[in-house]
Amino acid sequence: MSRILISGYYGFNNAGDDVVLYGIISALRREQPNISLAVLSNQPDRTTSLFGIPAYNRWSLPVIMRELMKSDMLVMGGGTLMQDVTSPRSVLYYLGIVTIAKMLGKPVVFYAQGFGPILKRISRTLIKRVVNRVDVITVRDYESGDDFKACGVTKAPIYVTADPAMTISPSDVSDERGQELLRGLFPDLTTPLVAISVRDWKQEQAFKQVIARASDMFVEKGWNVLFLPMHFPSDLAPSREIIGMMRSAGAQLLDASVTFHDIMSVLKQCDYVVGMRLHSLILACMLQTPFTGISYDPKIDRFVERAGMPSAGHITQLDESFLLPLLEERISQLDREREIIKEHSRILAQEASKSSELVLKALRRS
Repeated sequence: MSRILISGYYGFNNAGDDVVLYGIISALRREQPNISLAVLSNQPDRTTSLFGIPAYNRWSLPVIMRELMKSDMLVMGGGTLMQDVTSPRSVLYYLGIVTIAKMLGKPVVFYAQGFGPILKRISRTLIKRVVNRVDVITVRDYESGDDFKACGVTKAPIYVTADPAMTISPSDVSDERGQELLRGLFPDLTTPLVAISVRDWKQEQAFKQVIARASDMFVEKGWNVLFLPMHFPSDLAPSREIIGMMRSAGAQLLDASVTFHDIMSVLKQCDYVVGMRLHSLILACMLQTPFTGISYDPKIDRFVERAGMPSAGHITQLDESFLLPLLEERISQLDREREIIKEHSRILAQEASKSSELVLKALRRS
């Protein structure tokens, strides 16, 4: 039986990265049900509990080498692993694992990767040297493919697919858990529901007032307003700040430590999503729920465009006089918005499934 080891930003209580891993596992098992999968994680026990596959300490070099030796392939799984904005160590860490895998003679696939930003010359040099040895690269948008090439990655074949979370079937997402969580927050679940996903970004503050006014607008129109943290607990503070800035009462915060399954279930109950976190938008698309994106990073703009949904622009230029009319217009024609997102969701799901097909094709060749 073939065995694949998956490496990525897993075990950090980030729902976005968790749904990426879930999408990868689901897609690979859909293609080859008996495949053996394992993953490197910051919290191996929790990851094993959540995903039902063996997980191992991502920080232990002997463990990484042992698991690579036992595996037939390394999959660098989803997200934006090639970036040095949060820390230059990210590029070094992931390229280090790729280098070990190639030293051991293992095929390596980059699975539905985003790219960048890359700010340091040394990062670009290392990416060119190491990633050119990768067997297959799939990227989640056209721009990421161009960015790899601009770094000098010309020897590894690059395919444009879509985010792994798009391969999740909405029918596999439970309604019950989301309804249970929402019943504890809102007295009337027949009222339309908007989920708002925010995060802190650098020293920016002005955007929070604008989102507070947009939240007021939803309340005034009779909507339930839910602030939904995608990264626990770091998203709690900005959510609470914005709620504190609102003029209207009634907005709620899902402040319990919940799993990505719970978050998907909550999003399935929503009629609209306003999101800064990329995977709040990707999950909305997968669930065929209309949304508006608020950008802090090119990856947001790239996905919003592919999904056919509107962007409110970058948080540094977020403007109440633009955002509120945009949201009013979109929620006034929800049926039309649902048709648009339904069609784009179908196309992106088909694109996303190509990554798992390419992984297994490379595995068969090895």
